[in-house]
Amino acid sequence: MSTDTSSTSLPLGLRASDLVTAAATGLLTLPDPARRTPLTRFGLRTAIAGTTGAGVWLGTAEDRDATLDLPSRVAFTAGAVGLVYGAAELGETMDRALQRRLVRAGVRRPRLAMALAGVGLSLAMSLLERRGAGTGAVEEAPEGPTLRPLPQPVHELVSAILAHTEDHDSLRLRAQLARASEEVWGEPEEAPRLVAIAVPDDVPLAVPHTFTFPVSARFTTPRGVPCTAEVLVSEGRLFAVVVDIDGKAWEVLAEDWDPAGGDPDPLADATLPRVSDVVLVAESRG
Repeated sequence: MSTDTSSTSLPLGLRASDLVTAAATGLLTLPDPARRTPLTRFGLRTAIAGTTGAGVWLGTAEDRDATLDLPSRVAFTAGAVGLVYGAAELGETMDRALQRRLVRAGVRRPRLAMALAGVGLSLAMSLLERRGAGTGAVEEAPEGPTLRPLPQPVHELVSAILAHTEDHDSLRLRAQLARASEEVWGEPEEAPRLVAIAVPDDVPLAVPHTFTFPVSARFTTPRGVPCTAEVLVSEGRLFAVVVDIDGKAWEVLAEDWDPAGGDPDPLADATLPRVSDVVLVAESRG
């Protein structure tokens, strides 16, 4: 009698690694990284990296269609852990932006909503993967992004931010900007709050590899909301320039802002500003 229950003991063809990954996604989304000290934030990143590695390790063991030897499994697991660490700061920046949007939408417990959504998305992706593998269907890959010249106002804004300091590998990033393009998925927005930046693979990489460049372009929207435009760097390359509400201003706005009572989205009329409309400020990173 066979004792292999990897595909029959769980509903819908899910595997133990799928449940581990989904549960870890939910539990590790609950803590707010922005409220942690540097030490506890590192601990949270380590926990996320560890559970990701565990999910990959279990997944490679359970996949009977794969013939991975032990060194290959170790390499896959180590690569997944390294990717989590490398993308941690960028992920936390996106996490903060999502949490603010949920608060502005009137969600009372945004971290719980994000955790539940993460669990659901993780399980849905696992189900799609299982069904695709079971049917053997070959689906067409989604169309990738298109590249177009970086709009001149965006180029000038990013250039001014990077030129405000000689630190943080600014010179390498400015050299990347000279060869940068805009990465567009679908139809480009005429007045975006975020522009994705693509640079060639052969550019010298910046150090540290993933971070928010510590110079912000501060400006005020037509409705008087203080905002910032910041440059994101991912894996050593320019990644995006994005608009967000100024952190100190958001603390004040959040106290009285009531979306359920009809208060408008503070970023409703926010777009990437022109360099002539901003004040550049070097941020302290402590």
